[in-house]
Amino acid sequence: MTTRREFLESMAAVSIAATSVQVTQAETASTSTAPAQRHRGVVQTVLGPIEASKLGFTLPHEHICCTSAGFWKVWPEYFGGRANFIAKTIDKLKAAKAEGVDTIVDVTPFDVGRDVRLLEEVSRKSGVQIVACTGHWLDPQLSMSSRTVEELTDFFILEIDRGIEDTGIKPGVIKVATGQEGVTPFLDKVLRAAARASKATGTPITTHTYALARIGEKQADIFEAEGVDPRSVCLGHCDESNDMDYRTGLIKRGYTIGMDHFVWGFMGQGLTWQKRAECLKNLIDAGFAGKLFLSNEWVLGMSVYGTEVMQSMEKTNQDGLLFTLHKTIPYLGSLGVTKETIDTITVQNPRRFFGTVT
Repeated sequence: MTTRREFLESMAAVSIAATSVQVTQAETASTSTAPAQRHRGVVQTVLGPIEASKLGFTLPHEHICCTSAGFWKVWPEYFGGRANFIAKTIDKLKAAKAEGVDTIVDVTPFDVGRDVRLLEEVSRKSGVQIVACTGHWLDPQLSMSSRTVEELTDFFILEIDRGIEDTGIKPGVIKVATGQEGVTPFLDKVLRAAARASKATGTPITTHTYALARIGEKQADIFEAEGVDPRSVCLGHCDESNDMDYRTGLIKRGYTIGMDHFVWGFMGQGLTWQKRAECLKNLIDAGFAGKLFLSNEWVLGMSVYGTEVMQSMEKTNQDGLLFTLHKTIPYLGSLGVTKETIDTITVQNPRRFFGTVT
């Protein structure tokens, strides 16, 4: 008796044979309309395109909510109900706006529960500009793990060109990731798809990576093999490591690097937040201020870990999104970092990165 797995495998073989005959037609269909290139100096936000000069003080690696695709629809009560979560988020964003945060880049792709209508509402009601993303995080869903590089590329471009779901809201960045395990076969496809979508549309790429094993170098190798200009890529979480050679090597290859995990050091994970700040100061002293991002990777709502994790996080870091303003920047000032340099990192660098087609 044929098992379900054997049946599916036999069907896959038939499908591959059929695909070899139809591939030319499929390729023609997927490329019949060339993707539109972004306009220089314009950034897509959830409230529409804006001039890059209006980004202001930007936190380029944050999350409003990390969950799973569809979780909001099937279990909104987990977050205390949608209306309650939105109201709390608006209050937190208004507090951030009042202290000088103009823009947040929400690097939550669909598979980690991106809710672009929620982002639109909290942005409109708080006054904080939000840039959403397309892309994919670490763990593949069944449907995505079965996709080819070409299909993933088409999906990213579709969201960039058409908008997310049926909203017309367009992402302003492509988010991809590799973790401690490195570049798995699935993540290799995702990185290459991001590279191709970026080249086709002019949309920049930002990443989650694992600095302790220098995984950013493997991301960089793939991006360069795909012909991406490193100036259009930020490699994230580079403050997790005390390896100066790792960071400077990536910068010298042309990449912006994210120093965006200070708050995790504050909560006792890895290097202390002060040590991370000192590492950033060393990069500034080496002349690399123009290639740095500063952020928190804070999360206002989360279901991807145990409920007690979010509760512990909020209790430990009572500054929330304002950790950068309340702790990191003052400490950098005590180390001798000037206000002009902070402006370069938090205003000028995001303006150039998100608003320039390279």
